[in-house]
Order: sequence, then structure tokens, then C-alpha cells
Amino acid sequence: MRYSDLCRYLTTYKLCMYYRLTMAEKTNTVNISFRSDLLDAIDDVAKAESRSRSELIREAARMYIQRKRRWDALFEFGSNKASSQNLTEDDVLSEIASAREDRKAH
Repeated sequence: MRYSDLCRYLTTYKLCMYYRLTMAEKTNTVNISFRSDLLDAIDDVAKAESRSRSELIREAARMYIQRKRRWDALFEFGSNKASSQNLTEDDVLSEIASAREDRKAH
């Protein structure tokens, strides 16, 4: 078996195992409307990755939620830090402007 065939086989195997694990969980069906050009792009990517449209959209939703939670945690951290040091938004903007000026000077 050639290396490229082995990689393709292992990738397919991992996707199949992941699919079995995720499909074992209870799922709910929803209806979503997409513009046809976006749906075509979704289908192209799903086909290129040998998976279903549903799995691609599930992964996109999971990734969005994870990223949103990280940003929310980061903003909460910044807000808590600013509050604990009695910083205002103007103080933060002033520090950013100062740091940018220092960077330009060097």
C-alpha cells in the first residue's frame, strides 16, 4: 500500500470512527436556510473531506461556540482586571495609543 493510500485510508477510518461516536449521541433535526452559493461551498468542502453536510455544519457550530466562549472569557478577564485596577476605557485606549507610538518610534 502506498503512503498516500494509507493516509487516505487512515483519514477515512478516523472520520468513520468519529462519525460513529457522534451519531451514537441523541441528535435533533433542525431546518436551516442557506443561500445557494453558500450551500454549494458547504457541499464542496464536505465532499472534499469525505463527510456529510450535517457533520461539516455541526463542526462549524462547535468551533464557533468554542471560539465565542474563549473571547467571552478573555473580555471578562480584561473587564475584571480593569475593575480591580480602577481603569476606565479611556485609560485603556490611552495605553494602547502610547504602546503604538512607542512601536513606531523603534
